[in-house]
Amino acid sequence: GSWIEALNGIASSAGGYLQPHASEKRFRVIHRFPVAPWKWLDAAQPVVPEFVLPVDAVSRESIRWLQKPAYNRVFVSGQERGVLGQVTRAGTAGDVLAPMVVDSLITDAVAARQRGIAILADTGQQVEVTLRLPVLEETGIIEPGAFVQYRDGMVDRLGLVRSTQVEAGFPEVWQTLGVWSPASASSAASP
Repeated sequence: GSWIEALNGIASSAGGYLQPHASEKRFRVIHRFPVAPWKWLDAAQPVVPEFVLPVDAVSRESIRWLQKPAYNRVFVSGQERGVLGQVTRAGTAGDVLAPMVVDSLITDAVAARQRGIAILADTGQQVEVTLRLPVLEETGIIEPGAFVQYRDGMVDRLGLVRSTQVEAGFPEVWQTLGVWSPASASSAASP
């Protein structure tokens, strides 16, 4: 295959993806779930959003609820010479197995663990929201992979930006964000 296919294969084998730099000829490898969703609201180390979106500037364009199997254990294996990793979500019985993943690039326990976390993170009840807001001076263009906090009715939600679309017109520039979060990543809004 091509060089980009090889790079993407390496990144995805450990649960990541490639993100091109906006102005330079380079990529960043970003983990699909930089923090496991069940740890987002952890009292000891909660995720601090990189952007708190202003309530009066954001409009919710769409919302989609997803219900995926609630897996809490997965086996991740290399192919011929890799490792076999058992990844279990802490605090669970590990009794709901996800389909086993076999990838020739899983050659280290760290890669197996990261891939397992990515698989277990994409389970249970989830919400995908499309938010539209102007490109503000304080936020700039918000790139995929950023944590954002936004108001949804009377609830403050924490989400992970999965896509960004920019519309440039005169005199304003708008961005539409595809934001993913587990249904549990919300708290009552303060008045």
